[in-house]
Amino acid sequence: MAAAGTPQCPSCRAGLLPVTVASWWRRGAAMLVDGAILLFTAGPLAWLLVAWSDAPALLDGKTALETLLRLFEIDPLAVLRRIAPLLAMAGLYLGLFWHLSGRTPGLKLLRLRVVDVGGRRPGLARTAARVLVTIAGGLLGGLGWLWAAFDFEKRAWHDHAAGTYVVRDP
Repeated sequence: MAAAGTPQCPSCRAGLLPVTVASWWRRGAAMLVDGAILLFTAGPLAWLLVAWSDAPALLDGKTALETLLRLFEIDPLAVLRRIAPLLAMAGLYLGLFWHLSGRTPGLKLLRLRVVDVGGRRPGLARTAARVLVTIAGGLLGGLGWLWAAFDFEKRAWHDHAAGTYVVRDP
């Protein structure tokens, strides 16, 4: 039973944390900040790794139209091999920040944090699940993240999978 004045769950009467779930727009702005950080740090490193691998070019069309038409012939596994270093670096970036502090630099700038249902930063298992589902949702065209725009609790796929919420700081 919750103390007087504390919000309660209507069905079980357990005390609820007094937090505000982050809006989709605010989360998107934080994601853009983190994306820019990754673009300028992990991007060049991933590019160097791919350049040193001597892998053939994915697209070698002579004209824009020819290149556009060749997009449909690309092997998805070849694309995945090309972006694997960037995905690994993004996973490390997100995982370390979420686990150690509950927030990435983008989340911190926008005064947001990732918490579990008890209001604590996510543990290792929740962080790992969150990272894996974030990457999977991103590979599916960002559908995992877009889900939060229509979800009643404003949670993306990775939030549901990891049992986490993105909330505003008081």
